[in-house]
Amino acid sequence: MLQYFIPRKSRKSEPIARQAQLLSVCEIDASHGKLPRTMHAHEDRAEIILVTGGHGSFNIDTGHYLATKGDVLFFDPGILHDETTIDGDLTTSCLAVSAFQLPGRQKNEMVGHLYAPQLSLGAQFEDVQALFRSLTHLATAGDDVPILDQLTCVILCKLDEELTRHGQEPLPQEDSLGLTVKAYIDAHYHEEITLKSIASDMNFNSYYLAHAFREHIGYSPMQYIIRRRIGEAQNLLITTRRSITDIALSCGYNNSNYFQSVFKRLVGMTPGQYRRDWVQNPLPET
Repeated sequence: MLQYFIPRKSRKSEPIARQAQLLSVCEIDASHGKLPRTMHAHEDRAEIILVTGGHGSFNIDTGHYLATKGDVLFFDPGILHDETTIDGDLTTSCLAVSAFQLPGRQKNEMVGHLYAPQLSLGAQFEDVQALFRSLTHLATAGDDVPILDQLTCVILCKLDEELTRHGQEPLPQEDSLGLTVKAYIDAHYHEEITLKSIASDMNFNSYYLAHAFREHIGYSPMQYIIRRRIGEAQNLLITTRRSITDIALSCGYNNSNYFQSVFKRLVGMTPGQYRRDWVQNPLPET
């Protein structure tokens, strides 16, 4: 597995940089694809995942998607998602991109309200994979940022073209108690909340609330809270230089040792190991 953060110096942007900025590239092999990537979101970027092998299960916002080689998953800013392997052989290529805007969508959106977040490339897979590989090679070789941004723009244009041709409409969303509870947890997961406190705040019977949530989301409310917290911790570990204690506090854990125990139980390694294993080069200054 390889993740390489793109260092940027403070300088006047070239015109192409206003069209797209590559923030990181990541190649995930099968051994690292086995690590669960639990619920998290990125507020300032789009994340694009190209499945290059195996099978994966992706929960994206309120939908569930099964993906295989040749599929692309799009995670727009603020969209909660997680990913797990199905057969143990999941391999992916990932890009994190910002500062772009495509027709009919908001800034940094790949699919917005126009398309479902999954796209099958079919015969175009090898061409798109070649572009991803070229971008990863140039990034890790230390090529200039404008070149990386220009190639990123090419990839975005190529994927947008495929979305225009073959993209599916997003699934209709129906109001439900499960989704209402999910929205509540997403807003309060970093606080001290329990099933009892959620039920009390929402004026519902706790058993009924838990049943409705599991039926719609697939986890119990407390399982979801843990996955939401650990997913955000994973995100902060690989995208910031914040201390593990600070990350624990921001994710709802007042005890750093307990946080590390929960993290290891769910992810399979300690937060420190996860950070060292995931990031190849030093994080860029913020």
